[in-house]
Amino acid sequence: MTIGSLTTSLAITPWAVAAPSPDLLVQQQVDDQIRSYGGIQTGPSEVSYKGGDVKLIIAKKQAAGTANCPSGWYCFYQYKDWGGRRLQFKDCGSNQSLTDYGFGNLTTSWHNNSKNTVEVYDKSVDPFETLWRELPHSHSQFVGTLADNRADFFYAYCGK
Repeated sequence: MTIGSLTTSLAITPWAVAAPSPDLLVQQQVDDQIRSYGGIQTGPSEVSYKGGDVKLIIAKKQAAGTANCPSGWYCFYQYKDWGGRRLQFKDCGSNQSLTDYGFGNLTTSWHNNSKNTVEVYDKSVDPFETLWRELPHSHSQFVGTLADNRADFFYAYCGK
């Protein structure tokens, strides 16, 4: 194209930006988790706390899964049908805050694959409210509309 004495050329080059790999996206989430909530990376998609008694597992895909909490653990899942991130615990006998791990108000399903009984609470109301109780070796693919994304903390009663 010529404009007066200035000549320019326009080149249109088709290019595409490759989508980040699932592994890269997971690593970015792991890095963000550690930056915001501490912990140490103990696997490609795993951040551990309290000497390994608490673990956050970041899923490569956010789709629904299965009740896959390891034996002896109890797990909270970000989405229905055990999808998304999984926060898992194996200790008992004390209150635990889900917000300490970036999971406050983010639980939609759970799987208790331990001998412990877990009571889950919403502390945003006064007095705090019991949302649900997890009996040993039980699970729920959806906590229900009234409890969805409201869990802040829980108490795990040690089983025998």
